[in-house]
This record gives sequence, C-alpha cells and structure tokens, in this order.
Amino acid sequence: MEGLVTEREYTVHYYEIDYKRRALITSIMDFLGDVAMVQTEESSIDLDFLQKNKIAWVLYKWDIKIERYPHYREKIKVRTYAYGMKKYYAYRKFEIIDADENVIVTAVSIWFLLDIEKRKPITIPDYMYDIYKIDKSEKKSLKIDKIKKLEKIDEENKFTVRYGDIDTNKHVNNVKYVSWAIETVPKEIVTNYELKGLKVVYEKETTYGNIIKVRTEVINEDEKLVCIHKIEDKNGNELATLETEWGR
Repeated sequence: MEGLVTEREYTVHYYEIDYKRRALITSIMDFLGDVAMVQTEESSIDLDFLQKNKIAWVLYKWDIKIERYPHYREKIKVRTYAYGMKKYYAYRKFEIIDADENVIVTAVSIWFLLDIEKRKPITIPDYMYDIYKIDKSEKKSLKIDKIKKLEKIDEENKFTVRYGDIDTNKHVNNVKYVSWAIETVPKEIVTNYELKGLKVVYEKETTYGNIIKVRTEVINEDEKLVCIHKIEDKNGNELATLETEWGR
C-alpha cells in the first residue's frame, strides 16, 4: 500500500511553453515540484516547520518519462504519491493526467532529509512516516537505473549561477541543472526530436556566483538519441549527471 496521495489541477500558461506551444520540460518539473510541496504544506510540515527544525528535503534523483507534452491552455491534473522511506531516503512517484484521464507523464524520485546546519543527511524521524502514511516496517524503495558515463565531449558550455537560480535552501534549484543541460544539446536535436525521458543525479550543491561547466556527449542509438551530461564547478567537482533521451 502506498502512502499519502495529493492531487492538484494546473493550467499550462503562455510563459510555460516552447515555440511548439507545448509545456517545457522545466515547466513540467516545476509542476511536479510544486505538487510535492503542496503535499508537504498540507501535511503540517510547511517551510516554517522545516526551517525551525533546521532540516530540508533535498532531491537526489529524478527519472521522468514523457508520453505526451501538455499544450498551451490545457488543464492537467498532477498527482504525487509518498511511496516509501528507508533510513535516509524518501521515495516519491508522480503522474500528470489529461482531461481524458490519460497518464501523459510519469516520474519517480528519491529524496533525503538534510540537516541544513551540518549540510549532512539525517535519518528520517518516525513522525515523518506517520505524516506521510508510510508503514516503516515495509521498507519500500524505488530503483533508478544508473546514468551512462560520459565518454567523449561533443558540446560544452559555461554558465554563471544567478540570484534567480537559488531556492529556499540557499542552493541552486534542481530544475536549473536541467535547463543548463538542455542548453548544450545541439539545436538540430532540440528542433527535430522530442525529449522523451530524463534522468538526473544530484551529487553536490552549488551557490550564487559560481561558474559551472556542462559537458555533453551525443549517442546515436537506433531510432533515438541519448545525451549524457556532466555538470562541474570551476574546480572540477561533479555537481550533477544527467541523461536525456530524444525520439521522433
């Protein structure tokens, strides 16, 4: 049995779409992140509670699969399930559902609870299991396949972390890493293919003013393209790795 379920309706706005009038992948991620926060807020663990207790939920891994992109002015339902918890990690599922009840996007994610003063993960306390309606004895988890290693560099770009990239935990918002990675995908791929899948592993945080580098490899696999992305800071520390899958 899965834990707490939360659902919210959204409308795709003009500022959330690309030139094809479809929701951007970053907009989709914003919907997912927002509904997760809605569940947290409605479960009495709001931002004030987290800050008072000097803890924060930090995203570790994403695996997002897109069947169809929602389009401009479309109304969608975004649903999240608190799936399980085990020691340091929390596991969460997502669905985006259209007006005909078709599931058009699915995602799974792995999070950990961070001590924001020590900047280290902590064991999830028992009250979190109760709030999210998770049976601690089940020890349920989700597995996300490993991202392929970067073998060669086909594209490379540098970015500076801006004030607007910072979230409430005072580090770069998780969606920004995806935005940086997409910027290094060759234009002919972005315009002629469609992003079908995205995996992300967040390794190390970065903050305002830092310069980061994105290196990307393009792999041709039969009828699809796979891009491997590695994000590093100016000292060569790995911040995140991503894998994007592009199909027709």
